Amino acid sequence: MDIEFFVSKAHRYSQARRFSRLPTDFVVHVRSDELRVNDRANDISEAGIGVLTPRPLAPMSLVSMRLELPHGVEAVEMLGRVMWASEHMMGIRFEQTDPRVSDLVNRIRQDFERI
Repeated sequence: MDIEFFVSKAHRYSQARRFSRLPTDFVVHVRSDELRVNDRANDISEAGIGVLTPRPLAPMSLVSMRLELPHGVEAVEMLGRVMWASEHMMGIRFEQTDPRVSDLVNRIRQDFERI
């Protein structure tokens, strides 16, 4: 197969996201059986969060998270699952929902729409 097939396939897949990612920056505490990580959120959506970290966890790891949300919102405790990891980042899918996270995502989205 030629390279164009793989590029076009990857492009279609990346556009298949149910929720768009929005850039953000706040502290995220991630805990698993093997490690505790205190790093920064890079992006967020209703379904998950991207975390910048020099110590990414293995994909499919179940984690507990404490999101130190901006704007004076009380910290949120959530469960998540690492869906992918690279050298300095990991993507975590939320295993539960919390209205405070949805409110934050909506606020960020509104801020971007004003720009």
